[in-house]
Amino acid sequence: MEIIDAIAKTLDMNGNLSMEFKTDLLELIKLFVTKYPNVDLTNLNNRLSTLKVEKIGKFLCKDASMYDNAKNILYINNDKLDNECDGKHILMFELLNIISSTDTQKGFDRDGEFEALNIGFTEMLANDLVGNESDTPLHEEQALQTNLVSSIIGVDVMQQAYFTNDTDLLIKSIQSAEVQK
Repeated sequence: MEIIDAIAKTLDMNGNLSMEFKTDLLELIKLFVTKYPNVDLTNLNNRLSTLKVEKIGKFLCKDASMYDNAKNILYINNDKLDNECDGKHILMFELLNIISSTDTQKGFDRDGEFEALNIGFTEMLANDLVGNESDTPLHEEQALQTNLVSSIIGVDVMQQAYFTNDTDLLIKSIQSAEVQK
């Protein structure tokens, strides 16, 4: 668990985050590593060194949270988070966004081409990892559509494309599935 130790040190050195947030995030990272031990977390470790968390108003963010991968800022809409959402699920959802992000891309979403599919897959992963105890599903429509696509091309292909930012793999797999029909 060298990467967990490295991430713990990185989080400890980040003065932008509260101790409570660091502890919660590290617990979710450990859970993630247990389920997905082969995902490279080097990028996550790098991003955690400068990650900031800021509040955002309900008029600027309709969801409970939003991760800006270009600025490496996690925005939290406290109005939504306090009243409607499962905080553990939200934090895992955004952790997955951080894990799968580069400065220009989240998961397999390249220039907004696969944004809904990416949101849906992130939602599926978060549900698989921590569930969702909220009465209000967050990205239910996107998750249902993504579930359909993953049943056609395979969850393993989706995971590989998501965690390696390989949009071309996703496209080729979808095209290949169309040809086989």
